[in-house]
Amino acid sequence: MKIYKKTLFLFITLILIGTFYFYQNKIIQKREKNKEESKKVFIFKKENLKSIFIKNGEKELEILKLDENWIIRDKNYECGKNEITSLIEKISSLEYERNIGNVEDLSLYGLKNPQKLIEIKEDGKKFTLFIGEETPSGSYFYTTTEKKEVLLIYKWDLTGIIEKDVFSLRDKSIIPTDIVKSDLEEIEVRRDKIDFLLQRSGDNWYIKTPIYDLANKESVNNIIEDILDGKVKSFEEIKEKESGLEKPKIIIRFKSKEKEYFLYIGKKKNGLYYAKNSKKPYIFLLEEGIIDNIPDEINEIRERKLFGFNVSEVAEFSIIKKYKELKFIKEKDIYYLEKDRKKKISKDKVEDFLHDLKNLEIKDFIEFSEENLKKFSLLTPNIKIKVFDGKVKTEIYFGEKTENWLYCFHPERKIIFTLPSSDYIKIDKDENFFIEKEEKKK
Repeated sequence: MKIYKKTLFLFITLILIGTFYFYQNKIIQKREKNKEESKKVFIFKKENLKSIFIKNGEKELEILKLDENWIIRDKNYECGKNEITSLIEKISSLEYERNIGNVEDLSLYGLKNPQKLIEIKEDGKKFTLFIGEETPSGSYFYTTTEKKEVLLIYKWDLTGIIEKDVFSLRDKSIIPTDIVKSDLEEIEVRRDKIDFLLQRSGDNWYIKTPIYDLANKESVNNIIEDILDGKVKSFEEIKEKESGLEKPKIIIRFKSKEKEYFLYIGKKKNGLYYAKNSKKPYIFLLEEGIIDNIPDEINEIRERKLFGFNVSEVAEFSIIKKYKELKFIKEKDIYYLEKDRKKKISKDKVEDFLHDLKNLEIKDFIEFSEENLKKFSLLTPNIKIKVFDGKVKTEIYFGEKTENWLYCFHPERKIIFTLPSSDYIKIDKDENFFIEKEEKKK
């Protein structure tokens, strides 16, 4: 019975101690929160904010929340999401450095008829910060709220808010909509010299017209990122005819899983291009670098690399010369000749060879035809190379070699192309090249 009473007493004591520490921790957290909020100028819930009004001398800017969007009043321009989020964050985090207290003469601080103010509304409540003169040191502004206390606020915290203008807050997206890049299915470009259509298949992009071929992923991504992540340089009050947008020089169509959007590009002005999109009626200017990444010749966007494997993932490869095949297989990070596993193969030599293959790059494309396959000895090539990385098998034919060029064929892509003739030495390897050389005994 004594043991039971002692255990019960200890149990109750632990509960009391735990309860004490729980509430003590709550009190500490509340004090910390109150301490953090004690110097806050505005305390509000960001999701409940309805409007922001900024006056900076003669300049006035009012922003209203409509549904989930923020609109610049009188202009009906939509605010950029990052821009409005940043502004709200700056207002929310405003703190005063020092509270001078109530003063009899606000004119001493430029606060009798202040020409600067920040006003926010939250579900019917209004909070205003009046901004007066700078302190003698130039580091702070004298400010006051409806409470009439004079507060010192760091100058640069306030200028980052009151110097906002219509352009800085306006949505400057080239195509102002949330397009998920991975949802893009098609990109079509129509311009003076060429029209082409790109379609996504898995992780790859393919040219569908005017030819069919694999597109260079980096080039396509540059087009996508330049336009979807790029920003408008400036908005222009100009007519379509004057800007060249009545008959655009370039039209780009983006098609996602659900919608499609158009970008129209017109005349050039001082290194910039006039443009507009199908979502908004405004004309704007774009950096010329964005347009430079849009090819004006189809070969500029074709994939020039022959092999896309990672050297460490190659499971097997073959070099075939006149129907004689030299095949290598990798097992547990060791390479073997398929027909003679006793021969010791140099891993370094294999990887050097594979790196050389990976770095081969097409110089020029040649029109695909049976006649050209015969002409450049590609029906019965001098060398065939096959590489399998466990997922994809790539095969390349190497035919006629001249003083300058090596003519090649990619059967899967159905393309004929050239490499510099100096690349021939990189692929023309025999068995002895790969055999591990024995060190000579001293």
